[in-house]
Amino acid sequence: MGCASPNDFHWQDLANQPVEKVCGQPGVKLAPDGHSYEVQFLKALYRVDPVNHQIVEIGPNPARLLTEQFQILLIRYLVADNGGPVTGKEISEKDLQGGVTFFQGPHALYVEPIVKLYGAAPDEFEKRARELGAIPSTYGDKGMKFFPFPEIPVTYVLWTQDNEFPASVTIMFDKSIGRWFSLDMIFMVVLIVTERIDGR
Repeated sequence: MGCASPNDFHWQDLANQPVEKVCGQPGVKLAPDGHSYEVQFLKALYRVDPVNHQIVEIGPNPARLLTEQFQILLIRYLVADNGGPVTGKEISEKDLQGGVTFFQGPHALYVEPIVKLYGAAPDEFEKRARELGAIPSTYGDKGMKFFPFPEIPVTYVLWTQDNEFPASVTIMFDKSIGRWFSLDMIFMVVLIVTERIDGR
C-alpha cells in the first residue's frame, strides 16, 4: 500500500539495470513473477515491481502506508553500485565527505522522536530496537545497531538525561555506507529507520 509513486525516472533507472546486478544486492532476489524484486528492509519484506511501478509490503504489515521517500530509497538501493561488505569502522555523519556542511539545518539527522520517546527509557529503546532486528552496541548509555539493509548497519546511540545534559541520540555508520548512498539517501535511511522505531 503506497502514497504517491516515485518519479518515472527512478523506475526507468531500475528497469535499465541488468537483473543479475540487482539480484547481487544483499537481501534481494527475483520475485516469482519473474520481473519484480523482493528486498528486505529491517525485518520487513517488500516487492518492487518496475513494470507496474508498484511497491508493496509482503510482510509483516501489508497494510503499511509506504511513503514516496521510502519507495525511492528502496529503488535507489536496488540500482546502487554495490558498496561491498562492511568495513567494521564506524563513523559519524560528519566524517562522510561533505557531511559537515550537508547534515545541518533541514538535513540534520532525524532523531528527535527517539529522544522524546526513550530519552529516559533506555531499556524500552532496546526492546523496541530488538523487535526491528537490531543488536546491542557498546556505544553510549544504550547503543543499538539496526540493519535497514543487510550490509548497511546504522547504530543509534542513546545518551540518557542526567543532571548536566539532556538526553540525546547520535548516529554511527559503517564507513562503507558512502560507497552505497549519496548524502541525501543516507539522510533518508535515518529518517525512515527513525519512523519505524516510532511505530510508523
